[in-house]
Amino acid sequence: MKMHEKNLKITIEEFDKIYSKYYSQLFYYAYGFVEDSETCRDIVSDVFGQAWENIECLERATIGSYLYSCVRNKCIDYLRHDQAARQYVEYLQDVVEDDEGMTPEEYEERLRIVKQIISELPPRTRFVLEQCYFNNKKYQEVAEILDVTSSAVKKHIMKALSILRERLSVIKS
Repeated sequence: MKMHEKNLKITIEEFDKIYSKYYSQLFYYAYGFVEDSETCRDIVSDVFGQAWENIECLERATIGSYLYSCVRNKCIDYLRHDQAARQYVEYLQDVVEDDEGMTPEEYEERLRIVKQIISELPPRTRFVLEQCYFNNKKYQEVAEILDVTSSAVKKHIMKALSILRERLSVIKS
């Protein structure tokens, strides 16, 4: 490595200064996407953790744009996951409203049917649904496990919810 290339890299000592300089800016940037301060803190902390793990690849000249880009991407991932989660909650609320007035036996039967439908989902779709909704994993985490994109994970979620809606609506009829 040439001497001038080595000087472009960020040192461990400089990382603290970068953290101090950018943390609050990145927090407010994230807050522009996600209006939940705790989530924003988590996102910014995750980005700095990721940056720390890759410190040998970071360069002074691009660190700001790198950090902002990472925060933006994590916010988008969070919002995508949050949107699908809200759709799932809305769906469950609809099911619960349909369940009002049911006897405990009828409710148990409905729960058994939902579990049965989930067990019959294609294996990858079932895995994605279980990881995201029962194990509270983020789309990106599941995507990394399966070596697919976050978008592919979202498609599996939408497929699972569609199948659940369709099968339950047939049963209710």
